[in-house]
Amino acid sequence: MKKLAFILAALLVASSFGEEPAPKQRRKNSFYFDATLGTTLRHLGAEQTVHDNSGSSSGCHFESDGRYVCNEKSAGERNGPYEKDIGYTGFGPLFSMRFGTLINGGIAFLANTEIEYTTGKVYGHEKDEDDITPRSIFFGFGPSILFYPFLDSEGAVKNVYVAVTANMTLGSGGDIGFLGGNIMLEAGYFYPVSKRLNFGFAAGADIISPGDLDGDTKNESGFAIWAGVKLIRK
Repeated sequence: MKKLAFILAALLVASSFGEEPAPKQRRKNSFYFDATLGTTLRHLGAEQTVHDNSGSSSGCHFESDGRYVCNEKSAGERNGPYEKDIGYTGFGPLFSMRFGTLINGGIAFLANTEIEYTTGKVYGHEKDEDDITPRSIFFGFGPSILFYPFLDSEGAVKNVYVAVTANMTLGSGGDIGFLGGNIMLEAGYFYPVSKRLNFGFAAGADIISPGDLDGDTKNESGFAIWAGVKLIRK
């Protein structure tokens, strides 16, 4: 009897060690949507080709600061073109939307569209800067990948997400206009409001790598830093 009891106890212990933990509930794929309303600081820069026509018949010309200067060049003599740095810096609102598929609750493949509008200051232009509207407007669209790096963690850290977006961007600011690529990095945090609806905060930065649209303006570049609030459905 004691031997039988010992065997049963041994089998019970062995079976308990051999049991596998209950599998976690599999997360399902779902529709994902988010909207962002925020503010952005936008900077643009470029090189502008200046065609110096200072060698007029009078030998005098206007400088960019409004001064009227006469030189000693003979009538009809002209300087060759030269490059000058110009730029724009502005601040204003932005709005973006993304939608797509969230896979297993951890990674989302999305389509992104966004628009921003800023006002600010220009510098370095050859013509009178009062004649240049100191504002910018940009429209962008492209794919975005969003994922939750701490999804299986305990506590609030599981609500942290990061995203990478590659936009095609069309816009202009401070007389610098271009069509080009835009790479944006973003990080955020959300608070669940209901089973599907979430409210969150996000911040990000982007770099613009444009193509030349104006023959006298080249090597355009730009960047932005932004922060905003988000409404998330997932």
